[in-house]
Amino acid sequence: MSSTFLIIHAGSDTVTNSEFLDINFSSVNFPSVPKVVASVAENVNVFISDLTIGSARINFSQKYSGLVRYTVVGKRI
Repeated sequence: MSSTFLIIHAGSDTVTNSEFLDINFSSVNFPSVPKVVASVAENVNVFISDLTIGSARINFSQKYSGLVRYTVVGKRI
């Protein structure tokens, strides 16, 4: 019987007048493409693009300055 384990990687970065933030989580060694969730404190929409096993781009609906929090969740079998 095999077990499935969740792998969770959380982080935050500060950006200044930026339209996106590129994050790298390749050191976590996800076996497949994980899910990424991000949030900001302002009234700015956030969406993920260019998602791979080791990186992602967090996009903002307008230029944003402030703290970006993100969580990456995947499975290890």
